[in-house]
Amino acid sequence: MNAATRKLLYSTTLLTLGASAVSGQGHAAAETWGFVNARYDTRSPASMYAGYGWHAAFAMGGVLHNPRTGYAELVGGVGVVVRTGAAEHWLMFATAETRTVSFAQIYWLPTVHTGSVTSRATVKLTVPYAGRTARKLSISPLAITVPLARGLSGGVAAEMAAAAGARTRFSAGLEVRAKVPGATVGVDALRDVTGSGAQMRLFFTSVF
Repeated sequence: MNAATRKLLYSTTLLTLGASAVSGQGHAAAETWGFVNARYDTRSPASMYAGYGWHAAFAMGGVLHNPRTGYAELVGGVGVVVRTGAAEHWLMFATAETRTVSFAQIYWLPTVHTGSVTSRATVKLTVPYAGRTARKLSISPLAITVPLARGLSGGVAAEMAAAAGARTRFSAGLEVRAKVPGATVGVDALRDVTGSGAQMRLFFTSVF
């Protein structure tokens, strides 16, 4: 286990305990809430996002870092949560900064429940407004899961990454999710179907 993985697991443990503690306080102000999301990926940058919400609106900040390449990105933005029937949509508008490039970003995170099947996706459009880099669209990932046991679900996952002037990359594989006190943890195991290589992603998410 490398140092980046150990740091992510350590942070995830602390965040899980913190989310559990907040959840146990009964939410003195029911209209306020928060969230934390962390991911470690063997191929893409690791990331951590946190936000604070009031009713359906929220502000968020995050950091991405790839220890293999040295890439680092700081993100800040605002968003809203919209519920339509059996679906919940998180829409976020953000700006991101690296050492040389500034981006505008739009995130769409839909979750749809159809019977025992749950579909989730993380869609991100990145458009540079300062510096030289390509526009990017990614789905990271689209997952369809069903309950496997109490607190445990699993299913299939697919991922797409497209950038102007570059070959579009597709990956597919499996996803397993487990509920823990105050949060959800999981893993994606994906294989690149347009080339070679595999990736493993660990993720943690908590809304409290």
